[in-house]
Amino acid sequence: MGIFSKGKEKYLNSIEWLSENSIHLSKPTECTLQEFEFLRHIVKDKRIVWLGENGHNIREHNMMKSKIIEFLHKEMNFTVLAFESGLAECYSANELKKEFTDEAFLKNAVYSLWATKENMPLFHLMKKSDLSLIGIDINPSSNPDLFVKFVQQLSPVVSEDVIEKIEYIEAGVYKWYYQLGQYKAKRKKVPAEMLREFEEFKEKVSAVIGDLEAYLHEEYVLYLENQELVCKVKMIIRCLQNRLYFINHIHHNHRTYKKVREKRMKENLEWVCQDLYPDEKIIIWAHNLHIFKQYKTFTGFEPLGAIVSNEIKKQSYYLGLFMYEGEIHTDTGQAYKIEKPPKKSLEDYMHQVQSPALFTDFSQLEKNSDNKWIFTKTIFLESGTMPTLFVPRHQLDGALFIESVSTPEYLKRSKNK
Repeated sequence: MGIFSKGKEKYLNSIEWLSENSIHLSKPTECTLQEFEFLRHIVKDKRIVWLGENGHNIREHNMMKSKIIEFLHKEMNFTVLAFESGLAECYSANELKKEFTDEAFLKNAVYSLWATKENMPLFHLMKKSDLSLIGIDINPSSNPDLFVKFVQQLSPVVSEDVIEKIEYIEAGVYKWYYQLGQYKAKRKKVPAEMLREFEEFKEKVSAVIGDLEAYLHEEYVLYLENQELVCKVKMIIRCLQNRLYFINHIHHNHRTYKKVREKRMKENLEWVCQDLYPDEKIIIWAHNLHIFKQYKTFTGFEPLGAIVSNEIKKQSYYLGLFMYEGEIHTDTGQAYKIEKPPKKSLEDYMHQVQSPALFTDFSQLEKNSDNKWIFTKTIFLESGTMPTLFVPRHQLDGALFIESVSTPEYLKRSKNK
């Protein structure tokens, strides 16, 4: 047998092994909740399930994640969904969800790139059940009125002066997010005059937030008997701290800001898991590159999944989503075609099984000659275009592969991510 025949035989053996050791699923539009029954055994001992995605604007990823979340909620008592979106916005939208239509709830909570028709059933589920939404990000994700509206609900317990100060903070945070963001998105230098004005705002808002934090802590947290109200005031304080963190770092260059954003998302997630919902089972929705659990780039960037506490890692199951072909969108709304994954990439192996969708659990595997690629450096196409090396077993506990993907149907579009 020649060297090429031997190589081909190994490749075909790997595909056969993968087919026999994976769960074959229907295509996302037809997939039923019953098909996710395998999760009951796989995550039975886990308190936290991370759901990644290989790009944000993928219709079928949205659909499959929504169905997984519904299964985990209805069948396994997961009660919190932590989204890669603003902490203040997601929490406020969740608190006010009875006032909103399903569509308004969705649009007011998460980044607009997830405000899609496919995500409507998920937000309908959260609206009518005890599945709660929370955010973990520091970037604002919807509009400056939402957090204010939540705080106004606590009037007259929370004074008019506090509400006015929070209105001032929110208006400024959103203004500078968009103004500085326009330059950052194009990697352009911010004009000196604009930076001066921003520095003045930063100084003023830092003092306002510092005063508010001290006042709220002393006035409400220390002396209130009402635990539900204390919890809401603690959330206001946390949101204000996030705003201060955001204001202090937004002017950094792209690479530095990526690192500080990740660090704060990690701190927010730990706070959500340990302080806000210490007894709840939690699902996390984020990009694959946020959830990889042992990842570090040559620039020193480490994702949220890699830097969370060991306690959270032990309680977690990390599931990444991948795709083979189709057309999706960039975060700024341009359509593009996914490139053909190279031979022996993760996508290629999973594609060769010839199933519309495929789930493979890495967590229980023992290495052998047929699954060696899962334990060694393997290529995947980041966002369907950029060849990236990773060791699948080191970064994820499982992979959900979707053969063919398409662009979402947006409810609205705005550049707020």
